[in-house]
Amino acid sequence: MEGSARSAPGRRQVLKGAGVLGGLAVLGGTGGLVWRARQDTAGSASASANGEFDDLVEATTSGGPGKDGIPSIDDPRFVTVDEVDYLDDDDVVFGLRYGGEVRAYPQPVLVWHEIVNDRVGGDRLVVTYCPLTGTTIGFTGTGDRDDMTFGTTGKLVNSNLLMYDRETDSEWPQVLGTAITGPLMGEVLRTVPLVWTTWRAWREAHPDSAVLSLDTGAARDYTRDPYGSYPNRSGYYVDEGTLFPVLHTDDRFGDKEVVLGVRAGGEQLAIPKELVRQDRSVEADVGGVAIRAEWDEGLATARVWELGNGLETADFMDAMWFAWFAFYPDTEVMR
Repeated sequence: MEGSARSAPGRRQVLKGAGVLGGLAVLGGTGGLVWRARQDTAGSASASANGEFDDLVEATTSGGPGKDGIPSIDDPRFVTVDEVDYLDDDDVVFGLRYGGEVRAYPQPVLVWHEIVNDRVGGDRLVVTYCPLTGTTIGFTGTGDRDDMTFGTTGKLVNSNLLMYDRETDSEWPQVLGTAITGPLMGEVLRTVPLVWTTWRAWREAHPDSAVLSLDTGAARDYTRDPYGSYPNRSGYYVDEGTLFPVLHTDDRFGDKEVVLGVRAGGEQLAIPKELVRQDRSVEADVGGVAIRAEWDEGLATARVWELGNGLETADFMDAMWFAWFAFYPDTEVMR
């Protein structure tokens, strides 16, 4: 599918800092949904290309629990849609289609574990979620390591989950997906986007989905979210401000406003999710790569594609605005 030419600057503009960089074509379009790991992850490391590793290491802080104090799920068990009796219609789930398999990871479970070391479609795939930054990302290892597993360090950077890999003990901020300490420092994880949606929408769209069960091996109250509530829009998830310090701040959006963070061609773009909902489809250029963000009415969410020979899933994530900007202060912003 061919990308479209840019339009003249108008109401929908791509901004960097306070300067207008160029116009944006707002077009319609649809495409098949195919999640797969990106093979080219150069864009993911761009936040650290300017020497910010030292700053990130110095900004690391304790989140309270010690190492593995928030236990990862290392032997995930799944049930069918019909067997689920522990989710309400409006509960958030993170949906995945990968390697011919369809799975859902409930937010009420992941809020207590943050990492699921899974195998999907024959591949090691690590599903991660940070409640403090509203980010869920799948990883399939680095270029030459495809069987990596992760745990929680108990530390945060930019209020974001700091993971460690169990092979080398290198430390990886979840949003960045790049090791900032240890033998693998500077290496970048391959990413697999997940769909942020509701239980009702996901089960109706994917009645054949497997669903992460409550059989996690840990004693947790999965009916309670310690941070607040997404269905009821309460607590930390809507309050302004962060619980932990961040390196960079910006007030163009509210701290907790959700943006689609896109990485391509060594650059980054933040697209307000609400803009995509309103306009249904928007296009932009990120580091020389044409992308399209589309609204999925059935799942009430957005996804982002790279445009070229067909549609390829872009490297993107839902993120709270403060978190995206904290890691990528030079990000372009769609307004």
